[in-house]
Amino acid sequence: MEQDFIMSDTLKLFTKIFIIITVVFTVFSYLLALVLGPALVYLTPEGLNASMTHLSGLPVWFLDVRGFIPIGIDLGIVFFGIWSIFTLSFGVAWKLRDNFLKVIKESMIRPTGKLFNSSLFALPIINGMTLIAVVAINSFQEAGGIPTGISPIQGEPFIDFFNLSYSAVVEEVGFRLIPIGAFLVIYLLITKRRELKFSFTQKIKLFFTAVLFPDKAKSLTGTKTVYQHGISNGISIAEWGILVFTAIVFGIAHFNPGVSWEIGKITSAGFAGFVIGLSYILYGAYTAIIIHWFFNVYTEAYILLSEFIPAAETFANATIIVSFILGILGWVLVAALGIRAVQNMQKKATSNLII
Repeated sequence: MEQDFIMSDTLKLFTKIFIIITVVFTVFSYLLALVLGPALVYLTPEGLNASMTHLSGLPVWFLDVRGFIPIGIDLGIVFFGIWSIFTLSFGVAWKLRDNFLKVIKESMIRPTGKLFNSSLFALPIINGMTLIAVVAINSFQEAGGIPTGISPIQGEPFIDFFNLSYSAVVEEVGFRLIPIGAFLVIYLLITKRRELKFSFTQKIKLFFTAVLFPDKAKSLTGTKTVYQHGISNGISIAEWGILVFTAIVFGIAHFNPGVSWEIGKITSAGFAGFVIGLSYILYGAYTAIIIHWFFNVYTEAYILLSEFIPAAETFANATIIVSFILGILGWVLVAALGIRAVQNMQKKATSNLII
């Protein structure tokens, strides 16, 4: 029994060390891709040529209502703005709540659960778990004859790279930040109207806080937060409702039969949208943008680099493999926690039967 206990502790320690090392590698690859994107666009002849493409308009999305903003601007300027948002999101993820570097330095003495106070530590695992789930959903559906379709790319690498980057930000604003943030403000104002009196200025502050940092907005109004009370107690039924609703709409918005995505995409995109929305409520808007960045342009940056340096394709494949490994570990951890919760419930039920 004592030997089994030692083996169990050794396995837990080894797993923890492996996760820490793998997360550090993945975050390094994220930051490298973050620098690589603009470098490819502005420092290569092909990228510079694409950056001078004149844009007469940009598409926008709000839930499933699509519009078009007429502009007269070069692609390179819009790309700079989009990647500035990515960079800012990573900067906030690095520093907010628990500083990523501090968490890594203290990782061996911190409880494993406390490592996830750093969103930048949690994101590689969340991304990997979501990637595995999306691949599994698509594979299961394809096996059952439900097609997923293909990505609506144009075959022009730098133009496609811009479109993927642009949609990672605009879709998050339209499908997560505005609808969920606005809903949360209304929900907080209604539920707290008898306890708190908000001035116009305070309402404006609450709105922007809710859009950018939902959990902080809840804290400002004395509402239970995820940070203090956990997911089960920190997210209300109304919030779960808006999460599911926006995820469904996000999935449906990807359905473009006969052109690109087919009906199978609704399910996988809807699941991804739910995960992104939940991460948004847990941590903030920056995590939603980073997760979408991961799916749209993270690996694409290395694939684009391989057009100039063929060896980069190997690194691109390595990043995918590492993401899958982290995803598997994440799902194993979730399964273990689920089993433990069931066992605890059974023990509690058994103890209540004892006379």
